[in-house]
Amino acid sequence: MKELKKFQDLIDICIKAKECNRDVALELTVPGQKATEIIIVKNENIDYKLDYYCKNYNEKLELNRCIDVKILKAKIVLWDTMVLMFKNQCG
Repeated sequence: MKELKKFQDLIDICIKAKECNRDVALELTVPGQKATEIIIVKNENIDYKLDYYCKNYNEKLELNRCIDVKILKAKIVLWDTMVLMFKNQCG
C-alpha cells in the first residue's frame, strides 16, 4: 500500500482506480485499537466515498469530528480477484 502524505494523494489514487475500473483498499487508524483497519471501496462507490472524504476529512486525512480516525495508506486493487484467490486457498 502507498503511504498517503496529503489529501491529493487519495484523490489521485481514486481517479486512477476509476480509470482502470479497479477498487481501492484503504488502511485507517481505529480509535482505541492497536491494529489498523482495511476497507475496500468498490469501483462503483468511489465517487460517493471520495465526496464523503472531501466533506469529512482534513488535508492530513484525519476525520474532522474525530482526528484519531486517519487514512494512512491506499492501494488500487481488484477485489473480486482477491476474493477468488482467498476462496481457492482456504477452500
